[in-house]
Amino acid sequence: MCRRRFDSSFSVILSCFLLLPATAYSSADHAQRLEAVRVKGNATSLERDIDAARAELERVAGNVSVIPADQYREGVVLGLQEAFASVPGVYARNPSGQVSARLSIRGSGISAASGLRGIRLLRDGLPLGRIDDFGDTIYADPANADYIELYRGANSLQYGAATLGGAINLVSPTGYTHAGAAWRMEAGPDGYVKGQARAGQVFDNGLDAYASISSMRTNGYRENSGHTVTRFYGNLGYRFNARSQGRLHVTSEHYRVQMPGPLTLGQLLDDPSAANPDNVRAGSRIRTTPRWHVAYQHDWRVGEADKLSMGVFHTGTRFISPTAGRVTHYDATDYGASLRHEINRELNGRKHRFVWGANYGRGSSDNQAYLPDDWPRSPYLPAPGSQVVSIGASRSSFELFAENSVDISSDVALIVGAQAAWAERRTTNKVSPIASAFFAGGESSDRYFGLSPKLGLLWDIHPQAQVFANISRSFEPPSSLAFYTQEGNLEAQRATTLEVGTRGGGKEFGWDAAVYHAWIRNELVEFPLAAYPGAIIARNADRTRHIGLELGLHGELPLARMPGTIEWNVAYTWSQFRFNRDAVYGNNALPGIPQHVARLGLVYRHPKGYYAGPSIELASSANVDQANTLRAPGYGTVNFTLGYKDPADRYRLFIDARNLANKYYVATTDYVVDANSRDRAVFYPGQTRSVYIGFEANW
Repeated sequence: MCRRRFDSSFSVILSCFLLLPATAYSSADHAQRLEAVRVKGNATSLERDIDAARAELERVAGNVSVIPADQYREGVVLGLQEAFASVPGVYARNPSGQVSARLSIRGSGISAASGLRGIRLLRDGLPLGRIDDFGDTIYADPANADYIELYRGANSLQYGAATLGGAINLVSPTGYTHAGAAWRMEAGPDGYVKGQARAGQVFDNGLDAYASISSMRTNGYRENSGHTVTRFYGNLGYRFNARSQGRLHVTSEHYRVQMPGPLTLGQLLDDPSAANPDNVRAGSRIRTTPRWHVAYQHDWRVGEADKLSMGVFHTGTRFISPTAGRVTHYDATDYGASLRHEINRELNGRKHRFVWGANYGRGSSDNQAYLPDDWPRSPYLPAPGSQVVSIGASRSSFELFAENSVDISSDVALIVGAQAAWAERRTTNKVSPIASAFFAGGESSDRYFGLSPKLGLLWDIHPQAQVFANISRSFEPPSSLAFYTQEGNLEAQRATTLEVGTRGGGKEFGWDAAVYHAWIRNELVEFPLAAYPGAIIARNADRTRHIGLELGLHGELPLARMPGTIEWNVAYTWSQFRFNRDAVYGNNALPGIPQHVARLGLVYRHPKGYYAGPSIELASSANVDQANTLRAPGYGTVNFTLGYKDPADRYRLFIDARNLANKYYVATTDYVVDANSRDRAVFYPGQTRSVYIGFEANW
């Protein structure tokens, strides 16, 4: 009864918020009605700054965001969790305070206990990870971005992505946007030290260059949770003439990340610094040797209003990972090419923006698993060090996409688009009997095809307010490592999503809000394997539904009796992900993500560069298993940031305090089919109280 009253009250409050766009502008404020004007980006420019990016995303009939790097660099930057902390609709949590975040957008990859699936990671429009959109957030370094573009769901179609989650695009610094040198240092508890040196230069002969080298090291606040990450990223650009330029990107990364493992809820609430005994015994960790990424993109200005871009990329990842029960050797390579053409025309008095393109990629991976050296010796079991799994997988994909935006009136635009995608998966599995409960043996291949149309409408109801709506299809083939199971090949996940929302306002008050409903067929989740009691495998759920609300509010309040302003930000996400009349789980909730997640931030800014303020993060309880027998408790944490940024941008100092009340809470959980017991070790604690300091100098 209390829960229902809470949800009802919350609905009333949110309804009031959603009415704000209609009531924020009264007739008294605007005695003379102004004609709606949609801001257009400069289509003739080969360079795009953050203002042009914002103007371009205002032409998208869906919920999209731009996150400037200066926003999240005001405090410590552990990873993507900091970048998306104040952005609604993105669930990003660093379990155990580690650098790799669990990331989900609109329930994408909900069964992935870590990393991400169904979200395309991009740098300047080119893929950063595997071509099957299965990877890790550690591949995307927010410290090497001028800003980040977030495309939720099918709003990422202009880059060819048509997945449930969408795409995240890191826009790189260059010699033009980061001329000069910078040095940044962060330090904190448990031996945390992070340093970054970066520099950019524009030369007289058309060349420009940017380079960054960084290193981060920490012992971790949990046992067996230390990690070290070193990175080099650089890009070299050359302007052949005013209409043609190219840019080469090179990344080399080394990770050594220990994995403390999950705890039972009782263990976590008693001592979150403890590690899972099995992980400690095995020395569970991942060590890359190394990970590298190379990409080249060339842009041409065609005519006076069109732009053509072509790019190629090549990426590889190698790591060794001893865990409880096995030692994994992983080696993967992916490469591909992309084409994107933007055409701006006026036909029959109507402005058209037509974007079309194609993406092609291939990849392969070699996965070898061995029994650990401490495996018990027995005449009935393989000897320690024996190979138990050998999986050679390959993948390929081709995507053809097009989207046209036409102004059907001075304040209404119609957007029509579609993506056609072909994918192939192949695998050759050699599996010993001891591992047959987890991996299917033999060879298999499959081909997948999906057509994903999109129809959208964008209406400028006021010079500073827009309403949008779209209906779209999404298509996600399973990854090359997961498509083949003991029960046969998996089907591709498909969804139809309806989205309605609004955005607008200015510095004093602004908003972005969207409601979506996704009807999903063959969602990739997990089910018990009947032949092996206790074992689970990936399987397609028949029907599921993802419903959500993404609400962002922000503003700036001047102070009457002291200099400066108060900046405030509210980010609220409501998610309801459920089975739909499933034969086993009925209408149970899909586990893993809290139904309510909110963040409130307040920052006082002094004209001379001082800033300070708290933030509060809240999350409701969340189901842990598909059977809905176990829940992770909700939590609330309080943080505080104090800093100074030189008005001339020569240096910055900050103190970033996290979880001031030293709350013991569950940050994420493993994805469980049926917990059966409250004593299951499936919970990962969030960071306990910690204080970081940082310094940044620019010259």
